[in-house]
Amino acid sequence: MTTTTCWNWSARVLIASGLALFPWILVLARAAGAYPVAWIGLDTMEAMGLVGTGLLLARRDRRRLAVAPATAALLTVDAWFDVLTAGPEVLVALLMAVCLELPLAALCTAVAWNALRALPPRSQ
Repeated sequence: MTTTTCWNWSARVLIASGLALFPWILVLARAAGAYPVAWIGLDTMEAMGLVGTGLLLARRDRRRLAVAPATAALLTVDAWFDVLTAGPEVLVALLMAVCLELPLAALCTAVAWNALRALPPRSQ
């Protein structure tokens, strides 16, 4: 079975964002304060979700309908907890949430919404 790929801008952004998280995860592994395993695990799941969503989108695979909203939820939760636990660096956490995490969550939501709309109508 052959699958055609469509490397549109959204698939590229999702994959690049997911890959860019891996160096950040290495930084977290060395410098994370409280609960480092939780933060590393959350960011690893986000990275895998972003790369997975991007690859599924590029392949036009219907399974993006499951992966994209889960990734959006992870990104939103990460933004929420980053802001709540930031302490004196709350402005940095807010900037990261507004400029990175929440726009990526919105993109994942749009990917899921478009995949849902592309499904054939149910027969009665």
